[in-house]
Amino acid sequence: MRLRLASFAALAASVGFLAPATAADLPQIKLSARNAVPECATPGRLGAFLKARNPALDPRFELIAVDYMRHGEALGLRWDYAFFQMIYETGGLTFQNGSRQGSVRPAQNNFAGLGATGKGEPGESFPDVSTGVLAHLQHVAMYAGEKVANPAAERTRKVQEWGVLTSWQASFKRPITFADLGAKWAPGSRAYTDSLESIADRFESEHCAKADPRPELVEIGRATSELQSPCNLVCR
Repeated sequence: MRLRLASFAALAASVGFLAPATAADLPQIKLSARNAVPECATPGRLGAFLKARNPALDPRFELIAVDYMRHGEALGLRWDYAFFQMIYETGGLTFQNGSRQGSVRPAQNNFAGLGATGKGEPGESFPDVSTGVLAHLQHVAMYAGEKVANPAAERTRKVQEWGVLTSWQASFKRPITFADLGAKWAPGSRAYTDSLESIADRFESEHCAKADPRPELVEIGRATSELQSPCNLVCR
């Protein structure tokens, strides 16, 4: 649907995320009783995982996992995999392709390359980290077949108006998964889906057995914002 911040493989390699993976069983995008976010995927552990890959992490992003949890739960999404997608899209929030700056800059708070369509187009900008996370998650919800009301991203509004995902979504007789999303997000490339699985596997192997370094962030992530009325996010 769009070009990424930079080469997928280069971004992932720059923070050490590429590893062999089959990506055969990526989860459904939407939460359900049988498709819950694992208990070990807490904002504290995810933040530690991110910081381990990017020790120079901008302090503005220290609590970004809280925003993914808060908005993701409100939207009913597997926000942990959206967080892994953010890591891949931004090179672990370095916004770099190796030693080169990517198309999207950190100050844009754009964590999924929304609107970065190539030929120097820098993509959209959002006023703060929380709004940027919401824009990313709303875009993911749209891929899963949700109608997003009042989307934060212009790109989401346009894709909905154009209806370019309608026939693709109608071809599924089952819930849409992150593997499906990856295949559509980066057509013709298996690297995108494989890398999401690789990042998820590394998080599980490196952090799920460890104590949560900041358990208090779970309750913060579950706090309800006044902005999270149902139709400010998605209307089913």
